[in-house]
Amino acid sequence: MVAIHIETRCPLCHRSVPGDVQHWCRCGKAMDPRCYDAHGDWCAVRGDDGWIGALER
Repeated sequence: MVAIHIETRCPLCHRSVPGDVQHWCRCGKAMDPRCYDAHGDWCAVRGDDGWIGALER
């Protein structure tokens, strides 16, 4: 069996993030674990300033 290693780019810092350390938000974005908390404030789904995240989509 072959393991598939999927990476994505963080929408905040644009670093490549391996699948095993990605943090997924309810808005559907996968991000670097260091950026996850910063994303919370402007997230379109769960943030206090969600209107900012909605504009980013």
